[in-house]
Parts: sequence; structure tokens; C-alpha cells
Amino acid sequence: MRNTLVVGFGLLLLSAQAALATLIPMHTFAPSLILPIVICLGVTPDVYIVRGAVISFLLGYLLDAFCGNPMGLQTFVMVAAFMLARGAAFRLFPHGPLFSALLTFAMGLVAGFSVLALRAVFEKQSEILMDAPGRTARILFQSAATTGLLSPPIFAAVRRILFSGAASTRGDGRTPRKDERASMASS
Repeated sequence: MRNTLVVGFGLLLLSAQAALATLIPMHTFAPSLILPIVICLGVTPDVYIVRGAVISFLLGYLLDAFCGNPMGLQTFVMVAAFMLARGAAFRLFPHGPLFSALLTFAMGLVAGFSVLALRAVFEKQSEILMDAPGRTARILFQSAATTGLLSPPIFAAVRRILFSGAASTRGDGRTPRKDERASMASS
């Protein structure tokens, strides 16, 4: 049920972004609202790797469908971002809004460059990277910065979905570790 809620939350964010983009032109500041969800899944120790990869796959597929990208482009990048976040920050990731924003910004740059590189390799019209490298770098930076700024509330919402239940949070608002949840459940 929680997996469906996370995917539904991603769909809600995509729909809201598409609706907002018709009213407010975002141009180079368009965030990737799915990326913080994928990163949050990657750095949450209670999300098993298969579960997180499947949810990342579904979210990437929805993003491909919404953006009109070639099917599989964002799907591949979102699963790769999940795996990278899982491997790089599984135990090293300190919790908090500043760190989630910084990690999302860095991953936004990596994911954006990966999308551009894959499009340049697999599309016949690869003027994406050749057109104006400075402009492309500026767009990647602005989009990653916007994604990083919007990531803390998305992280909080995903954690709330993942850990909804009676004994899901500690007194300080952080999610408990497995051993803490076991002791809370036994008491």
C-alpha cells in the first residue's frame, strides 16, 4: 500500500508541475520533482533495494510518459540515481534539510548530465550538447538548484508516507532505526 502511495505522490507531483508550467513559464528553472523521491528511497535504510528499484523504475516510466522522452531514458536514469544514492550515501547520509538539498543538487547535476549524454549518444539529432555548452551547463545548474531547493519538503512527505503508522517516528521527528522500532513495538 505504501509503495502505491509513493508512486501516487510522484504522479501527483508530475501533474502539479505540468499544470503549474502552463501558468508560469519555468524555462531553465524546471525542477525534477521525481528525483528527490528516488534519492529519499535510496538513502532510507528501511527501503529494500528491490522495492526501491521497482518504485524508481515506475516513477521514471511516469516521467518518460509525461515528458515525451524516448521511453526508457528517465526510467534508466532514475533507477541509476537510486542505485547511486543507495551505494554512496546508505550509511553516510546525515538527515536534515540542508544535507538532503545538497545531495539532491549534486544528484540533479549528475542525472541531468546523464540524460543529456544519453540523448547525444542515442539520438540522431545530437545538437543538444554541441549547440551551446555554456547555455547547457547553465540550464543543468539552474534545474539542479531548483530541484535541491524543493527537495526537503518532498523528502519529508516521502518519509511520512513510508513510515506512516503508530510507532513511526521518535520524539525528535526523525525516523527510528530498525532496532528502535523493535523496542517501540515490544513496549
